[in-house]
Amino acid sequence: MSDAAAATGTPAQETPAQALMQRLFGEDLYAGFTPELPQDLQGWNSTHPTLARLVQEVKPKTIIDVGVWKGASVAFFCKALQKNALPGAVIAVDTFLGSPEHWNRERQDNIFASLRLRHGMPGLYWQFLSNMAHLGLQDRVVPLAQTSENAAVILQRLRVKAELIHIDAAHEYEPVLRDARRFWALLAPGGVLVGDDFPWPGVAKAAQEFAAEIGQELVVENPKWILRKPLKR
Repeated sequence: MSDAAAATGTPAQETPAQALMQRLFGEDLYAGFTPELPQDLQGWNSTHPTLARLVQEVKPKTIIDVGVWKGASVAFFCKALQKNALPGAVIAVDTFLGSPEHWNRERQDNIFASLRLRHGMPGLYWQFLSNMAHLGLQDRVVPLAQTSENAAVILQRLRVKAELIHIDAAHEYEPVLRDARRFWALLAPGGVLVGDDFPWPGVAKAAQEFAAEIGQELVVENPKWILRKPLKR
């Protein structure tokens, strides 16, 4: 409940994210949660100006962020929503298990340690949830701990549509192409799909092939790539 609502004794209005949580989980998943870890918003290309511009342009009610790591891009989307006085929700899709490159113990940057393994299980979900709580974003962010494939099926079954979708899960050709196809189906008419990591050869190939497949112009603002869904006529 907000401070204003508490002061007046009036019930707080349910936010779009809280409504989504009820549909997905039947509860507020943040209820009773206390951050276990200090804030850590490690990320890559997470605050790219393209993302903020698209929020201002599209004015999304729902954003789906696919591949969120510790939540830096999710937090940036929320900041852009707040700046534009938009009440939108961000659905954060990730397995929270890390990607193949994070499991490379030979990397010089020691990214493997960021997985925070506990008896072999990564602790990224708890880092993500702690970050959202530290930032006070519990009423905007809905984490969905699933593969992108499962998440797309779940959201489609609930008839969720998003006006802005960010694809940033894989770097290999086939999974990127699959994600683009799956989440394009969840994109509302007039919405925008934006991807990351265009300099990766597999990502560029998938983006170019998918753009040709749907007959839409591919716009590249490195490292982001953008596809717009036409309005229904």
